[in-house]
Amino acid sequence: MDAGLDTFLVFAGIAAAFGIGSIFANRTLGAKRRRSYLQLTTYECGEEAEGEAQIDFPTQHYAFAIVFVAVDVIGFILALWALTFRGVNSSWYPAFVAFGFAILAIIGIYYALSGERRWVV
Repeated sequence: MDAGLDTFLVFAGIAAAFGIGSIFANRTLGAKRRRSYLQLTTYECGEEAEGEAQIDFPTQHYAFAIVFVAVDVIGFILALWALTFRGVNSSWYPAFVAFGFAILAIIGIYYALSGERRWVV
């Protein structure tokens, strides 16, 4: 059997049978569900909840983290790109695509952060 649609369908069938069989076994052999009024209450280490749970949290740190991760991913992808095309010396196409990718990524980061009022740097 070649690795094509046949193999995929067999694998998908086995995975579906395992998933459905697991759910069925859990429903029939598992513990019975117990209902209690305590399940509807808020659990706060045994203490009653007091005060408002929503606070004003600054989002500038998230923006800084997103920019850091995005630039890190860009560097990783460009490093892999460079390793892939290191043997191609006479062609300008890989360098053009790498610079185009970097420019598009930087424009995307700028567009994503254009709504930030305060930048953290």
